[in-house]
Amino acid sequence: MSEDLTKKLPQSDRDTILIAIKNLETYVRGSVDNLVTWISSVDSRLRGLEQTVEERLYDTRPTWHKVVTEIADLQTGQKRLIEGQQEMKVELSKVGRDQIVINDVIRKIQLDFHTVDDRLHRLGVNRNQQNSTT
Repeated sequence: MSEDLTKKLPQSDRDTILIAIKNLETYVRGSVDNLVTWISSVDSRLRGLEQTVEERLYDTRPTWHKVVTEIADLQTGQKRLIEGQQEMKVELSKVGRDQIVINDVIRKIQLDFHTVDDRLHRLGVNRNQQNSTT
């Protein structure tokens, strides 16, 4: 394959082939140059876009940090509220039990009061009967 096959062709065909190869080479170089130019343009625009995005991120980072912090604070507050509600339920059940005890004590006091009142009434009636007989 190292031998030049174009030497076997007539001179006019060789010239036509060489011209076609040179034209093809020129076309390919031009296409490659255009492609390189286009890629450079795309690369330049991409760098500009990256820079714009980075600048916007720089502008919004403090806001996002603040939002994240506030969300964390809200979650902490929510946990405290839930814990407080659970403590409140425990305390309310204790108050309910204490109220039952107090109600029982008041009933016993009322019963004792009625018993004492009945005895006093009977004593008063007995005294009145004794005084009326004397």
